[in-house]
Amino acid sequence: MRETVKELAQLDGAFIISDDGVVVSACRYINASADGIVLSLGFGARHMAAASISKETQAVAVVVSESSIVRVFDNGELVAEIIPELWMLSKYGHHLSGAFSEKTDREITVVSKKK
Repeated sequence: MRETVKELAQLDGAFIISDDGVVVSACRYINASADGIVLSLGFGARHMAAASISKETQAVAVVVSESSIVRVFDNGELVAEIIPELWMLSKYGHHLSGAFSEKTDREITVVSKKK
């Protein structure tokens, strides 16, 4: 199953994952309105789709960017970034607005919005 998920992740579209972590569907296109969604420059269609879906469905959306940075959206807002290597933090920075916390463990940095 893990290899199938890896192969499907290379294709366009979204994964739908149940509350208990089971992949229910893959390579899905989901219609969601982008009204009221404001993102930082440099974020493309997959980030806009994730923000829109999280706002419209009350689900959390996770995006893996081409740079390998993982971004988490909730209610249309970027709430966390997982930066897999320390050098990427200085190169890309983070895109969270407002107060945030930063935790680094070995080579991974997690930047998240403070509530």
